[in-house]
Amino acid sequence: MRTASTRSVLLRRLPLLACLAAGGLVAAWAVAVAASRHGGMPALPIDVAAPNPPLDKAPATTVRIVITVLPSTKKAMVFWGKKRLGPIAPHAPLIVQRPRDSGPLDLVVKSDGCLTVQTRAYTFGDSKLSVKLTPQDEKSTLLGYREELPPTDGGAPGEPDGGMP
Repeated sequence: MRTASTRSVLLRRLPLLACLAAGGLVAAWAVAVAASRHGGMPALPIDVAAPNPPLDKAPATTVRIVITVLPSTKKAMVFWGKKRLGPIAPHAPLIVQRPRDSGPLDLVVKSDGCLTVQTRAYTFGDSKLSVKLTPQDEKSTLLGYREELPPTDGGAPGEPDGGMP
């Protein structure tokens, strides 16, 4: 139940609420007028970039996957399972075209003197894939590297039974 003091507070604030509502209507009207003058889009502030126009053409039915290796002076071979997709020549990429949304490609990149790299390429859209090749002697710099275990005999020379008959 409202008291007389609550009603008087509401009545005093009523002109303020009416002014706020009118201001909102005026702002909406200004945006509508600006939109009609600028081809359906309101004017943007100076420091805001205009959005990209909508594309009228349908996306291509195929995607291009560009595969390169780092360092670019190395030669490498790319495999998709057992299928050989092709070589990556020095300073030149391998370009693979696949149907759009046909599923991921699990690729294996092999190069002489470097570790084999397994990676995945997606066919949602055109993409570029750079594969860093690590030389065999630098494999200890990779995350997850483990030291090789010593031989099971502890490196002792001679016969495995220690010379006992």
